[in-house]
Amino acid sequence: MENNISNLLKLDRPLIIFDLETTGLAVSFDRIIELAYIKVWPDGRMQKDDILINPEISIPKESSDVHGIKNEDVEHAPVFKNLAEDLLAVFSGCIYSGFNVIRFDLPMLKNEFARAGVAFEYSKDEILDSSVIFSTKEPRTLAAAYKFYCDKEHGNAHRALADVEVTLEVLVGQLNKYKDMQNWENVKNIHTESDSRFVDSERKFYWRDGVAYFAFSKFKDQPLENIAKLEPGFMNWILNADFTEETKDIIRKAQIGEFPQKNV
Repeated sequence: MENNISNLLKLDRPLIIFDLETTGLAVSFDRIIELAYIKVWPDGRMQKDDILINPEISIPKESSDVHGIKNEDVEHAPVFKNLAEDLLAVFSGCIYSGFNVIRFDLPMLKNEFARAGVAFEYSKDEILDSSVIFSTKEPRTLAAAYKFYCDKEHGNAHRALADVEVTLEVLVGQLNKYKDMQNWENVKNIHTESDSRFVDSERKFYWRDGVAYFAFSKFKDQPLENIAKLEPGFMNWILNADFTEETKDIIRKAQIGEFPQKNV
């Protein structure tokens, strides 16, 4: 596939498929610790590399648990600003591809270049995001799941009982397909693992080194404890706005000095 993609796409410029591992999910704050890419030219030539980068900030345990990269692994790696010019030469003038690059990897990379004083610009018509293709061509709807797991068409979609009946069939199909999911503990672990980086089910707060941070608002990527002390007006606004009781309960407790504690 790597050698044929230039023929399949009839490229008029290089295509670079890349992925980042980072210190966290906050594009404005976190840093790149690993950058891997495959660059394909229109004539089929390829170049690939996998680079570890010293982020110059600590890697939270929550992130290390995901990608396995620890502070000691990048302690002696080069910092991004010393790689910026060479990476700009690699990335400039390309079509940018990867899985979810449009929402995460490209903005993260652009911010890293900016910190290094290097301008890196791109437009949406230069992006080929596999996750967008996937969600467009294989929509994640109940009807699509019914077709995938049961090989049936959902002819009465959006009527409540019909949707419930189809959902039951889909669940049975999933349990038959994924035998490990017939163990209830494994089913619970899927949800636990998917939410392990967040404090709450609403994903309004996330963990960083065991501390709760805002995942929304103008105080996004700021510690809850700091904002509770410095911005009481903002905390009161949340309590009077249209937020869930779960979010409001976290805020109420923070106002009296009780903050979420992560279970280790």
